[in-house]
Amino acid sequence: MNSLITPANFEFFARFLLAGFLIISIRSRFVVGERPKVSEALVEAVILSLINQLAFTVAVTLVSFGYDVAGVPERLLFFVEILVTPTLLGLLLGWYLARGWNDALLRRLAMPVQNPVRRAYDHAFSLMPTERFVILTFADGTKVYGLYGENSLAATDAARSDIFLERLYDVAADGQWFEQIPSRSALIVLDGMRSLEFLEPEGPKHA
Repeated sequence: MNSLITPANFEFFARFLLAGFLIISIRSRFVVGERPKVSEALVEAVILSLINQLAFTVAVTLVSFGYDVAGVPERLLFFVEILVTPTLLGLLLGWYLARGWNDALLRRLAMPVQNPVRRAYDHAFSLMPTERFVILTFADGTKVYGLYGENSLAATDAARSDIFLERLYDVAADGQWFEQIPSRSALIVLDGMRSLEFLEPEGPKHA
C-alpha cells in the first residue's frame, strides 16, 4: 500500500484524475444539479483530465514561440498544469453551460457535455435571478404564495424535495398580494405539488 504513495504516482493521478475533478468542481459553481454516480464522475474526470492535458500542451507550445519556457521551473509548470489550467477550463465550461448555449461543437470534440442539471426543477432555479415571487399549487388545490429570495433555498438532493420560502403572502379577491401578519417564512415539502409558477420581480411588491 505504501508503495503506491510515491511522487511519481502522485503526479500521474494529479494529471489524469485530480485535474478533471477540479474542472468538475469549478463548473458546478455555475449550475445546480444532482451529484453524478461515482463511476460516471470517474469517467468524466479522466476525460476532462485528458482535455486539460491537451489544452496545457497547446498553451505551452504557443507561449514557447515568444518565450523560452525551458527556463521555467518544472515544478511551476506542473502546478500550472494541474491547478491553473483546470480552473480556467472549469470557469469556461461553467460559463458556457450556465447560458444554455448549443453544445453541438463540444459534442463534435467528444467532450462530456451532459448538463449537470438533470431535473427541470433544478434547471428552473438555476436560471432564477436574485429573487422571484412563486405560486405553488398542490394536487388538492392548495396554493402557497411566497417570495424566493437570497435567504430562500430549494433542495437539490434526490432523497428529498422541499423548498424554504423566506416570506409568505396572502392574495386578496382583486388579486393583490399582501404580506402575512405577522411575517412568516416556511419550509414546504413538495410531495403532491402539481405546479410551481414564477413571477417577475416587478410583480407583487412587498407590503
